[in-house]
Amino acid sequence: MTTTPDRTYHGMPSQLWAPPAPQLIRNARMLIVGYEADRAALEAVLPPGLTANPSNLVQMNMYEVDSAQTSGFGGFSLTYLTVELEGRDSVAADGALRIPGRYFAYYWNSSPRMISYVREVAGIPALPGSRRSTIESGTLTSTLTVDGRDVITARAAVTETPAGTLGGHLNYYAHRQFPDLAGGTAVLSELVELPLPFVVDLIDATVQDITFDFPDDHPAAALAPTSPLRTPSVLYGDVTFTYSTGRRVRDYLATTD
Repeated sequence: MTTTPDRTYHGMPSQLWAPPAPQLIRNARMLIVGYEADRAALEAVLPPGLTANPSNLVQMNMYEVDSAQTSGFGGFSLTYLTVELEGRDSVAADGALRIPGRYFAYYWNSSPRMISYVREVAGIPALPGSRRSTIESGTLTSTLTVDGRDVITARAAVTETPAGTLGGHLNYYAHRQFPDLAGGTAVLSELVELPLPFVVDLIDATVQDITFDFPDDHPAAALAPTSPLRTPSVLYGDVTFTYSTGRRVRDYLATTD
């Protein structure tokens, strides 16, 4: 007698508890830098149905929070790289400001709980990594460390000068995939949209430089800034937002185009 193997995806190990969606993060001091990158590299990381924005921007976000700032995550630090998208805009400033959608290309987090949450709820390709920061003589140094190596360092001249308040939505996208446990195929492959409401108290800042130092064979190295560095958008400030429930906008297993 033969039995059919159980190919059902049963989720992350139970010891990696993650709270239900949605979750709230309050007053996270973020450095978000939109820098120009190689267009071919941007297109290479996007799944079918998404196109890189003509801006050729990567939006890089770096921050850390303690447990008092989150509704169920505890404390953590993160860095992520997202690709700006064409035709997926959201709006802010009472609808007066259009913001391109963003696709999660790479995401590093210091918390196993957060890694479990974002992988399960949104399909974000979360991996272990930690961000640390210092401010000396008005210069913020923000560094991502992965496997004991400093791989991204950003420096910015920062102040405590208020620059206004902005509220709106950001449309984020991720390719949520779970493998067939027998190998070779996926049992779930979908494009997920995450519409995140936010409010940010802005602070004046100017980016000085961004350095990538990934191992030569690491795929994230392809999303390094082009030279000379161009940063058309910089957001520095205290951001309150939700990790929302994702919604499927495309089932790759049900389409062939």
